[in-house]
Amino acid sequence: MTHPATARPSLAALAATALLYMAVVQAMDTPLHGQSDTHLLHPGPGLALALWIWGSARLAPGLWVGALLDAALAGLSPWAALAEAMGSLVAAGVASHYLQRRSSFDRDHPNFHVVRHVLLGACGLGAGVGALVASGMLLLTGEVSLRHGLLHAMEWWMGASLGMLLFSPLVLGYRRALKSPQPLRRVKEGLAVWLGAGIAGVLIFGNPQNERIAAIANAYWMFLFVSWAGARLGLLPTMGLVSLVGLQALWGTYQGTGFFASDLATTHGFGYWSYMMILGTAGLSLGAYMAERALQTTGLRIAATAFECQEGMLITNRDGLILQANQALLHLTGYELSEVLGRTPHFLCAAGHEAKPADLASAFTPRRNVQRRTRIARKSGESFPAWVTVTPVADPNGHVSHFVISMSDITDLQELEQRRREQERAQRDTLVREVHHRIKNNLQGIIGMLRALDHQHPALHGPINQMVDQIHSIAAIHGLQASRTSEEVRLCELTRTVAEGVAHNWNTPIHVDIPSPWRPCRLSNQEAVPVALVLNELIVNAVKHGGQAHQDVRIRLRKGQDEEHVEITLSNPGRWPAPHPPTPATGRGLDLVQALLPRSGASISRSQAADRAVVHLVLSPPVIHAESILHDL
Repeated sequence: MTHPATARPSLAALAATALLYMAVVQAMDTPLHGQSDTHLLHPGPGLALALWIWGSARLAPGLWVGALLDAALAGLSPWAALAEAMGSLVAAGVASHYLQRRSSFDRDHPNFHVVRHVLLGACGLGAGVGALVASGMLLLTGEVSLRHGLLHAMEWWMGASLGMLLFSPLVLGYRRALKSPQPLRRVKEGLAVWLGAGIAGVLIFGNPQNERIAAIANAYWMFLFVSWAGARLGLLPTMGLVSLVGLQALWGTYQGTGFFASDLATTHGFGYWSYMMILGTAGLSLGAYMAERALQTTGLRIAATAFECQEGMLITNRDGLILQANQALLHLTGYELSEVLGRTPHFLCAAGHEAKPADLASAFTPRRNVQRRTRIARKSGESFPAWVTVTPVADPNGHVSHFVISMSDITDLQELEQRRREQERAQRDTLVREVHHRIKNNLQGIIGMLRALDHQHPALHGPINQMVDQIHSIAAIHGLQASRTSEEVRLCELTRTVAEGVAHNWNTPIHVDIPSPWRPCRLSNQEAVPVALVLNELIVNAVKHGGQAHQDVRIRLRKGQDEEHVEITLSNPGRWPAPHPPTPATGRGLDLVQALLPRSGASISRSQAADRAVVHLVLSPPVIHAESILHDL
C-alpha cells in the first residue's frame, strides 16, 4: 500500500500546479511594455517554494512545466526558457530542503525563527543557487556573455530573493487559513489599514500633481501601515499588505514615477529591492512574532485554567519554596495564600507523617515523577489522607527549575468504590440480565410469539399480557435510543411511550399530563431499563386495579421539591387496603417494582386522594439529569 506522503499526484493536480504557476508569474514577472528588461521582482521561485513545501517534491513536474510555459510565453529562446525553469526549480528545491531540515521551522505554526530561516535558507541560499544555475546555463549555451552573465546572476538573485520573501509566506499563510479556518476578526480595522496603505501607495509611487503632497510622499510611511498590520491583523494580512506595497512600488519604478522614479537609471533597481527587502523583513518579523506570541498567550491561558482545577496544586522553586498555590489547595487545607508562599510543602504533612531529610532528596528528583500516599494536615488541625504527585519541571538546559505538586483528598475513595460495587450488584439481578439478553435478539419476534401463544392458551392471557407489556417497555428504551444520536433517553418520552403501549395492550385510555414548556430529564444508561420496567409495572397495576373497569388511568409529571427532582404521579379509581397512607409502596403488586427500583436516586410511596389510589415515584440524580433548555411538548 502506498503511503499518502509518497503517493504520486494526479495529472489534474500537476496541471493545476502548472497553470497556477504560469498565471501568477505571467501576471507579475513581465515588465510593462516599453520599459527596461530588468526584472526587479521574480515571484516564480517564491511561489514554487511555497507549493513545494505545501505539496512536497511530488509537485515538481507541475512546477517544471509551468516554468517552461511561462518562459515560452515571455518570448525567451528555448535555451533561455530552460535556464529560467531550471533556476526557479533548483532555487525552490534547495530552499525547501534547507527550511524543512530546521527543527524550529513549522509550516503550520509560524514563529519568529522563520524570519532567519527564510532570509538565510530561501533568500540567500536558495535564490543564490538558483541564480548560479540559471546564469550558468545561459553562459554554457552562449545566450549571454561572461560580463552580462554576472549581471544576470545578480539581477536574478535579487528578483528571486524578493519573490521568496514576499510570496512564500503569503502562500503558506493562505494554506494555513484554508487548513484551520478561523472567524474573521478586526475586519473594519483591516480594511482601514489596507485602504490607507493603498491610497498612500498611489500618492507615494504614482505621480501626484500636488507639490505639497509630492514633498511628503515618502516611501517610509509604509512602515507605519505594515507595523500596524503586523501588530494587529496577523501574519497573512501583513504579508498581503507588504505584497500590495511591493506591486505598487514596482509599478512606479517601471513607470518612472513617484519615490523610485529614477531608481532604474541610477541604481539598476537596487533602491527598490533594498527597500522592499527591509519592508518585507519587518512585516514578516512582526507578523511571525505576534503569531508566536498569540500562540504562547493561548498556551499560558490554558495552563492557568488547568492550574485552577479542582485538584490542589503547588508550584515550588528548585529549593522547594512555594511560589504559587491554587484556590483548590487553599480550600482543601484552609490556609490563606500569604500563609503558604515562601514555605516548603512539608509543613502540610500531618504529625507523624513528616518527611525525613533523606526522603526529601528522593522525592524532589529530576529523574522521575514521584507519587505517594500521605496524610495532609489542615489549618484547623484535622488531617485527611491524600494522594500527592511531585512532578519536576526542567529548563531549556535540562536542569530542574521548578516542581509542580498536586494533591487530592482520597478520604471517600474506598467508601465510594464499595458503594458503587454494591449498587452494580443490586442492579444486575437475574431479571434485568435475562431481559438484556432477549433485547439483543429480536424483541418484536418474541412479542409476536407470545401473542400467538396467548391465542392458543386463553387461560394464560393475564400472565402473557403482562410479559408483553414488560418486553414492550424494554423495546421502547431501544426505540428511543435509535431515534436519537445520544444513547440516553428522556424520561417524559419514555413515560409516554410505555403508557401508549400499555393502553393499546389493555384497551384502556391512559392520560399523560406533562406541562409545557417542560425541562426534560435524561435517564442514565444503566438505569434506563429498570426505570422502564418500573413504569410499566406501575401503569399495569393501575389498569388492573380499577383503571380498566372505569376506563380511567392518569399519569402526571411535575418538578419535585428540587429542580433536579421529577415526581411521576399515577392514579386510578380505587382504594388502598389498610393501613391508610402515607406508607411505603409495598404489597403483592409492587414487589417487582421494589426489586427493580434503583438503590440511589429513586423513591416510591402511595397515598389516597378521595376515591383514587395514587402512587408517587420520585426520580433524582444519578438516575436522571435535567437538560438546560425548556422544550414545548
